[in-house]
Amino acid sequence: MGGTNYTATMEPFTTLALGVDLHLATTADGGRRTPLLGGYAAENRFKYRPNWGLPGWPDGEQTAAPVLGFSRKDIQPGETVGAVLVPLFPDRVPAWRDVQPGDELRMYEGSQICARGIIVWVEPTTWFTTDDDRDRFTEWLRDRISRSH
Repeated sequence: MGGTNYTATMEPFTTLALGVDLHLATTADGGRRTPLLGGYAAENRFKYRPNWGLPGWPDGEQTAAPVLGFSRKDIQPGETVGAVLVPLFPDRVPAWRDVQPGDELRMYEGSQICARGIIVWVEPTTWFTTDDDRDRFTEWLRDRISRSH
């Protein structure tokens, strides 16, 4: 079984990476009932694939951007964590180019808003991300860990 393998049929293309401070909604506020696995180890990269509502979009309008990684593991509803997103579909990347640091994103699982994130940085990258880019982006996640202690 397993999820769709989007990368099997995709050619490399220019996209963006976005660093986000992500606050998960509490279960009482309509968020998840279970924690996110999280982390940024190679085996966890791009495993979590929520959809995102961009600034100025009406509630419910969504686009895909899988999460390269999170600044820590076992993220409980109601907690805040760093995350790095990479928009997945070339035809939707132009919509992401208007997103700027300080903007708020809505994170969806299905039709439910499960988190809100504030953009910290936006950088060009390619899909599939290069080893150098993945290393730079996960370094930012590691820095988020040291700031939270």
